[in-house]
Amino acid sequence: MKLNSFFSILIVTILFSAALNAKSGYLDIDADHFESNKEKNYIYFKGNVTMVKNEDILKCQELFITTTTEQKKQIPKDYKASGNVSFSVHTNDNILKGKGDTVFYYPDDQKYIIIGDAYLEDTKEGKKLNAHKIYIDEKTGQTKIDGQKDKPVKFRIKLEGDK
Repeated sequence: MKLNSFFSILIVTILFSAALNAKSGYLDIDADHFESNKEKNYIYFKGNVTMVKNEDILKCQELFITTTTEQKKQIPKDYKASGNVSFSVHTNDNILKGKGDTVFYYPDDQKYIIIGDAYLEDTKEGKKLNAHKIYIDEKTGQTKIDGQKDKPVKFRIKLEGDK
C-alpha cells in the first residue's frame, strides 16, 4: 500500500467517525476498491462493501460519498449506497432493518431514500414496509411510500391486543 493511500484511508476513517453522531467507537469500512478525490469532493468504495459502526451495519456493492471542504477537511455531505444494499441500524430501544437497490442518506437533513425493492422493518413495533420507494425525514417524522403500477405498497403493522 502506498503511503499516500494509507493517509487517505486514515483521513476517511477520521471523517466518518466525526460525521456520525451515533455512539462512540470506530467506523470500519471494508471493500475491494477505495478511491478518494479531494478536489472533486468524493470518496468511493466498490466491491463487497461493508461499513460497520458499533452495532450498525451497511452492506452494498458501491458506496459513493460526496463531500464538502470545511477548514481544509473533507466532510461527508451525502451518501449513495447501491447494488444489493442491506442495513441494520440500532437505536436506543429498537433495531431498524432495511434493503433496496439504492439507498441515499443526507446527514445534514437527516433524510433517507430507499429505492427499488425497498424494504424497511421496525423490529420493536413489528412494522414492515415493502414498496418501490421509501422516503424518511427524521427531522419532521414524515414518511412517504411510493408503489408502482404493478407493485402496490405493502404495509404491515401489529395491532394492539393481537398476538
